[in-house]
Amino acid sequence: MKRTFRYPVYPTKTQEITLLQWLDHLCELQNSARHDRKVAWETEGESVSCNEQQKKLTVAREKYADFRAVPQDMQVCALQRMDKAFDGFYRRCKKGAAKKGYPRHRKRIKSMTWKLRMYTVKDKSTGKNKRVRENPVKETSWKHDRLKVPKLGAVKIYMHRPLEGDPTQVTLVKKASGWYAHITCEFPDTPKVEPTQAIAVDVGTTHYLTTSEGEKENNPRWYRKAEGLLHKHNQTMARRRKGSKRWYKAVHASALHQERTTHKRKDFIGKLVYKLYHHKENNVLIAEDLSVSNMVANKYLSKSIADASWGIFFKWSEDIAERDGLHFHKVDPKNTSQTCSSCGQKSPKKLSLAIRTFDCSFCGTSLDRDHNAARNILYKAAAAFRGERWVTPLNETRNKNEATKISGLETAEQLSLFDDLLTSPSL
Repeated sequence: MKRTFRYPVYPTKTQEITLLQWLDHLCELQNSARHDRKVAWETEGESVSCNEQQKKLTVAREKYADFRAVPQDMQVCALQRMDKAFDGFYRRCKKGAAKKGYPRHRKRIKSMTWKLRMYTVKDKSTGKNKRVRENPVKETSWKHDRLKVPKLGAVKIYMHRPLEGDPTQVTLVKKASGWYAHITCEFPDTPKVEPTQAIAVDVGTTHYLTTSEGEKENNPRWYRKAEGLLHKHNQTMARRRKGSKRWYKAVHASALHQERTTHKRKDFIGKLVYKLYHHKENNVLIAEDLSVSNMVANKYLSKSIADASWGIFFKWSEDIAERDGLHFHKVDPKNTSQTCSSCGQKSPKKLSLAIRTFDCSFCGTSLDRDHNAARNILYKAAAAFRGERWVTPLNETRNKNEATKISGLETAEQLSLFDDLLTSPSL
């Protein structure tokens, strides 16, 4: 398991000029590697591997001084990043995806990565040699510690939280608010806890989510609130001559405003996920397996869906579950909003998004639409854990011998999780 710790760094003016020059060089190197692969395929029909490009990099470092001025580890990571982009392109081509995503020409990059090398030390307790990685951060007695950057020296870094695990690589990122160091560390996998309490959530745009217990979380709509000030920044940019100092100042103000909006959204999502797991004392979280990229294509809801950032919510729910040994599962979203959670009958008429209350014409149950969907998500996961089929329209009989249609919930030790779920008084 890997975790990334982010810390602000404060390079001097001279160091910042050097870092910006390195970013320009790495951007040109990535574009050159992309052009090399493209020409080789169009002229000879052959693909160039990352190892072949690294050999060319070694020759270029021996020949040109500007290549030797940049750390080789950063150059190798830049080539590996381009190789990863082409691997994704080939993978999408084999799957026959509609959008292949050919790696594009980069105008600029804002990050540089280098992997920490290993060295041999002698273990005092056993007397044997062992391989360990160097610690990139040197502690000091002052407020700022020092981050060791290849060919640059020590850069001030503010360690506002302790670094844990075994660091493997460091990434320097340039943002509107300054420079940041992302240190990736390896951790042993956390064993999963025994599932005892489960909760399901149904995400939306009116309310951010509704739990299976009927609780709602308001949607902050961070982008909607920041849209007015962002429009003013764009107007200021339009009035100024492009490329002038005042224009760049307006561009920086707009980027800083958007970065603050992003931080507010991520802070809300992180606290919400932590609340669902730890404050509510749940060790199983269940959500719908939504295709957010396809849903954003809806021209009426695209801005609201993008502002909610459901993809980040699902990703962080999975990451926190892996970090703390908890459980996160997704179920098929089909008919969760169109089926009664009490009797299992599907609504004879498809409910539009404007209808916010689910009124069952068979059993008379009246529930909030999102609450009803969250309960169905929970029952769907319960049926999957038991190896059964979820209750279908017209109350189709469950078949315990039939394989479940829902994928991703196959852990055999967790079949007893929902034994008393359907009879719980809270549901």
